[in-house]
Amino acid sequence: MKRLLTAFLLIPAAWYLCKRAPFSLFLAAMMLVAGAAVWEALSLFASRGARPFRVAGTIAALALAWSFAALPPRVDPMAVIAALVVLVPIAAMLGREDPGAMVESIAGTIVPVAIVGLGLAHCVALRAIPGENGSDLLLLALVCVTFSDTGAYYVGSAFGSRRLAPAISPKKSWEGVFGGWAASLLGAAVAHFWFFQRLSAAHAIVLGTLLCAAGIAGDLTESLLKRAAGVKDSSGLLPGHGGVLDRVDSLMVAAPVLYYYWRVFLAGAI
Repeated sequence: MKRLLTAFLLIPAAWYLCKRAPFSLFLAAMMLVAGAAVWEALSLFASRGARPFRVAGTIAALALAWSFAALPPRVDPMAVIAALVVLVPIAAMLGREDPGAMVESIAGTIVPVAIVGLGLAHCVALRAIPGENGSDLLLLALVCVTFSDTGAYYVGSAFGSRRLAPAISPKKSWEGVFGGWAASLLGAAVAHFWFFQRLSAAHAIVLGTLLCAAGIAGDLTESLLKRAAGVKDSSGLLPGHGGVLDRVDSLMVAAPVLYYYWRVFLAGAI
């Protein structure tokens, strides 16, 4: 019941933020989501004794999200990354006792920001694309990864026998992958015929496939972090759903994939 109630609240909120909310409200919400997800990822590293710089890592994630918004004060995403890779090693060498602890702090801070923070910042980049294209692309990503996750879960639960990555996530199966792929294609078709009709059927099929694969990669990446930390959920913040990272793990890979697909193949064509 908790899971259904949380989903009942999250789905319309996500739709509103993608399609109807002012950009400033969307940006504030996305910075909150990115900051929470990175904090949870940093905490997963901390549970293994890495002692990451959690406050600095979270601030870097917020700065990355802002940097893709193209709002004043203008911040270059590469400047954020450069500051991170310069300052974190210095802080580790000054504040940790031995080389092993220094390396663990550096990796435990930079890896979550680079994977989770930078990935989710591309949701802001998508929404910042002018006109309806930005909001429609972001909604397309949400629809495809949500359909994919749902299809993979139900098909995998019913028919799964061949394990996809048993050392990382024992319940995921190749049958679930194909179920997720079919569901993601269905989501892309829904987008093509409903809210994103100017996206051609060919691009919809390609994106349905790419976003499914990207979502699975993000899911497995988070599963790897949780498996290494020995926990089931990234946190207990969302009743019945675990943590924020548990809900946005697919997007942290799908959003960059879609953004750069847009830049290479779609910008100026639709």
